[in-house]
Amino acid sequence: MPDRPFPGAVVSVTDSISQVEREITVLLRRTLEHLWARGYGEGPVDRYTYPVLVLLDSHGPMLLTELTARIGLSKPTVSRQVSRLGFASLVETWPAPHDPRAVVVRLTPEGARQAQRVGEARRESLRAVLVGWSDTDSKTLATLLARLNTDLAGHHGGDE
Repeated sequence: MPDRPFPGAVVSVTDSISQVEREITVLLRRTLEHLWARGYGEGPVDRYTYPVLVLLDSHGPMLLTELTARIGLSKPTVSRQVSRLGFASLVETWPAPHDPRAVVVRLTPEGARQAQRVGEARRESLRAVLVGWSDTDSKTLATLLARLNTDLAGHHGGDE
């Protein structure tokens, strides 16, 4: 039996779930090992800390607990990432006004520049991969990925 059915073939839900799982596995391996490995340069911004920068860049300052929930990782993991970025002056932290035990995290101007720099390198890599795709196909992929991410966030917590 071929690994992938021919276009237009009827695929059962079970088979399609297996195919989605297989394709996501390949996608993650290829993006983490190749596509997303570019653009970081030397320093604290890598595939683990970049999502922190992106969230803060798009949503502004937030409590560490909110950042942790949005990323969907443990508080100690996100705290280590924030500390690493803070040591490099890419984020700032201070006690929350309503609760001095809570921590607010904010992107610094340099952190915003790093987020933009890495994001552009990643987008350039994607442009090279999707150069032969129609605008409609690219938009369809973006829509389906957004839907998958929304459903994953609702199922497991975290949104980015």
